Amino acid sequence: MIGLAVLVGIAIIVMIVANPIVSAILRSERHTLLSNKVMLITMKKRGTSELKTFPVDYLREAGTVYAGADSGWWKHLEGGAQVRMLIQGNERVGWAMPILDEPGRTTAGFKKLRPWTYKRALWTDSVFIEIRVQDGAN
Repeated sequence: MIGLAVLVGIAIIVMIVANPIVSAILRSERHTLLSNKVMLITMKKRGTSELKTFPVDYLREAGTVYAGADSGWWKHLEGGAQVRMLIQGNERVGWAMPILDEPGRTTAGFKKLRPWTYKRALWTDSVFIEIRVQDGAN
C-alpha cells in the first residue's frame, strides 16, 4: 500500500506544482522549450460550463493530433467533445475521442506517441486520444 500512497503523492505534486509551470512555459514566448512534445488541451468539464486545461504529450500527423491521458481528465471527452489545443504557440480546435475499446489501436498509438515508454502507458491504463483538427489548419 505504501507504493500506491507514493504514486498518489507524486500525482498531487505534479498537478499542483509541475502542471502550472509547464502551462506557463507553453503560453510564453519560450514555448519552444517544450512545445515539440507537449501541448495544452482545453475542454469543457462534463456537465458544466467550467473549462479545464492540461498539459499533455502529443503527436501530430496531418489533420490529426494524438495525445495520451495518464489521469482521469479524459473522462470529460467520453463520447467525443470539442477541445482547444495550444500547439507550438498556435491555437487549434478539434474533436477529441478517447479510444477505449480498441486495444490494438491503443497499443499502436502509444508505440508512436511514446516509443520508449509505451508499455508503461499500457500497464497503467493510460488512455489514447485521437483529435481531428477542425479549424482547417494542419
